[in-house]
Amino acid sequence: MKIFMKAALLSSVTIACSLYGMGTAYAQSSVTLYGLIDESLNYVSNEGGHNAFTQTSGNVQGSRWGIKGTEDLGGGYKTIFTLENGFALNTGALGQGGLEFGRQAFVGLATPSGTVTLGRQYDFLLYLYSMTNLFNAGTYGFHLGDYDRLGGERLNNVIAYQSPTFNGLKFGALYAPGGQPGSFAAGSAQSYGVSYSRGYLNLAAAYTSQNNTTITPAATIGVPDLFGTRQTGTIDLDRMSTVAAGGSYQFGPALLHGVYSLTDMRSGSSTAVLSTWEGGVTYSITPAVSVLGGYAYSKLNDTRWGQYMVSLDYFLSKRTDLYALLNYENVHGGDATATLFTAASSSGGNQAIVSLGIRHRF
Repeated sequence: MKIFMKAALLSSVTIACSLYGMGTAYAQSSVTLYGLIDESLNYVSNEGGHNAFTQTSGNVQGSRWGIKGTEDLGGGYKTIFTLENGFALNTGALGQGGLEFGRQAFVGLATPSGTVTLGRQYDFLLYLYSMTNLFNAGTYGFHLGDYDRLGGERLNNVIAYQSPTFNGLKFGALYAPGGQPGSFAAGSAQSYGVSYSRGYLNLAAAYTSQNNTTITPAATIGVPDLFGTRQTGTIDLDRMSTVAAGGSYQFGPALLHGVYSLTDMRSGSSTAVLSTWEGGVTYSITPAVSVLGGYAYSKLNDTRWGQYMVSLDYFLSKRTDLYALLNYENVHGGDATATLFTAASSSGGNQAIVSLGIRHRF
């Protein structure tokens, strides 16, 4: 508890510690406490045929607190760790299914040749999240069910490598063993990513595949017949994989961004492919005020979705901002109902959510 209090007051704690048995050798360590609080009030036009007024924690970015640290081992080598907790501000409940450090929990070694980490971590589709400015549309602006994982998803038991940055280029790979006796592949996952940043240009591409996972399409994307037969509950998948690519370019005060994702879902001999194109622009009216407009088009079997996103962001300071969001979805074809991410399914083909919120970083 004492180290948390010191970190909160000083932002970081630097400790000179003697390496046991090393005489006069010393290593420099630092531990930082950080966090983000995000809360919004929302009007939902149609949840099961009724309007709703809700309060949401983590609309633009998930509410969290965490500690991260490094120990300089010399020669360009460092020990690193991150423990990050997610929570719901409006209820006080733990996020990520009740996990204590559900957002991130890893330890690793940073070297001149790259960084190796072990633990619960994001897959490399996260490159698209940051490079294409997706988070500014808010959680309700995530693609259908976040099946393409572009909202930032984690994997357990990860062994990950990230390269150093070479003239703006970096890449990474990870593997997560399933740990099931008798089957090396069962429950396992893998992910690969590459990104490039140079001047005003940002580009990224990534691939993630999971074996033996589950989805609930009727509840999460409003589709009750994913594989041609009506299935309103949980569906077991043999494999779910996503490939995505995108980028952004800064033209003065305007940031243009776009992304394409393709998610393949397989269960036995059945397969379904969900594809999404998204484009948008973020415009800085002043250093403190920005607006975003975007549109995403998704296709799955005979069903088509259109998602419209508008946001206004006003910074009161470097750490605190107020925001307003409008997310609207319509759906055509098949037997689907409009269902914005994390909202309850609508009774028809349209759903809209208007949000007013505040975000603070510490």
